[in-house]
Amino acid sequence: MNIERLSISSMLNVADNVKQPHYALGTILPSIVHFGAGNFHRAHQAAYCDALLNQGETRWGITGVSLRSPGMRDNLAPQNYLYTLAILGEKETRFRVIGAIQNLLVGPENPQAVIDLLASEPTQLVTTTITEKGYYLKNGVIDPDSTDIANDLASLASPKTTYGYLAAGLIERASRGDGPITVMCCDNMNAGGERLRDGVHMLLAKHSPDTVNWVKKNVAFSASMVDRVTPATDELLKSDVAKELGVRDAAPVATEPFTQWIIEDNFAGDRPPFDMVGALFVDDIAPFERVKLRFLNAGHSMLAALGYLAGDRFIHEALKRPIFARFTEQALKLNVMPVTAVPDGLIAEHYIAQVFARFRNGNLPYAALQVATDSSQKIQQRWFPSIDDALKQSGDTNYLAFAVATWVCFIHKALVRGDLNDPLIGEFTSCSSTGASSDVLAFLTLAGANKFSFFSHMGFMASVHEYHDYINDMGVEQAIEHCFE
Repeated sequence: MNIERLSISSMLNVADNVKQPHYALGTILPSIVHFGAGNFHRAHQAAYCDALLNQGETRWGITGVSLRSPGMRDNLAPQNYLYTLAILGEKETRFRVIGAIQNLLVGPENPQAVIDLLASEPTQLVTTTITEKGYYLKNGVIDPDSTDIANDLASLASPKTTYGYLAAGLIERASRGDGPITVMCCDNMNAGGERLRDGVHMLLAKHSPDTVNWVKKNVAFSASMVDRVTPATDELLKSDVAKELGVRDAAPVATEPFTQWIIEDNFAGDRPPFDMVGALFVDDIAPFERVKLRFLNAGHSMLAALGYLAGDRFIHEALKRPIFARFTEQALKLNVMPVTAVPDGLIAEHYIAQVFARFRNGNLPYAALQVATDSSQKIQQRWFPSIDDALKQSGDTNYLAFAVATWVCFIHKALVRGDLNDPLIGEFTSCSSTGASSDVLAFLTLAGANKFSFFSHMGFMASVHEYHDYINDMGVEQAIEHCFE
């Protein structure tokens, strides 16, 4: 069916039950620059900004920046950067048109335009959702030998990394004498603000040492903890949105009703009043980060590996297997919860129950392979610290040991089937055996486990090897039943 495309001009034709912007789109000042305007950003931070704009805070529009593909820009530009947010609850779906994004630049097409934008006085906040890969970490520090980092160390004329654009923009901002600015990590990276600061300082030390002092006085590098399940957009979602709105949207986003944003209260320039629309400013986000990583993200990764091994496509399908639901819940309650301090006002058992309720939302299908993307990087934060803490406190680690073994089996099976999406796929391929026990040490070393104490703990590693053999011999469900039921 050939129907009109979503745009400012077609908004009058959008169904009345769809929430629309209550502000004049042409009056918004885009004072936020965001790197990585993908689905998560558009379902999370942009939705908060849209809520602010609806309350009359018209300074907080967004200019997105893509470091790679023009795809999102090409989808959104004909729509005046409007798009639909489909909020999928278990019993109902609500639709909302978001207008917070004012423009989207593609860095490689015009690097100087991005640099000029960062240097511009109206820009008050720079945010990032560039995933773990975008930080170019190796063994926990920025890898100067990475091709993209090496490019930016050689020249900032055409940056390849967020660090490079930030450094170039701040050099120009300092030379103009423009005001202070805040750079905020929205990637749930441990000490994400510090990561961004370190990358910028590394490049400034090479290209403009005089700018370092200006940056120390005028730039805040902040962190935040973000949470909202946001799967990839598929044709079914596009079709459902078109039927509901009465216009066609090339880039809708699906998400869940739940949303959370915990922001480190560390700003150099003006602070957007995100607390007016549900965000929380705190002095220390570390306890909140730890809870999310160790319960929600850790459970997600466990279910992704378990489900993939059992042939499940989606996380909610894996949870329909009672043995997987029990295993993951017990892992969090018996292994993780005893060694994880939670912030005041938060009850761990209630948080875990909420996590599982969100995962079971079948109206928001989250692919196991999508969750397992870049898993070699993710489990370093999601599982490994809990294992070390439990061993230090002589706590139970059996479920976590089984989870580690499951991950090793997942990597091998995904390699064999051509499903693995991981920055270390070449290294995994080179060292992989035929699923033998030798994979355990090789794969875990690649995932950085040798930097953690558990890797040299004979008892824990013996359990991982044993569970790995059980999974290979019996299959993952039978192995759990044999070891834990």
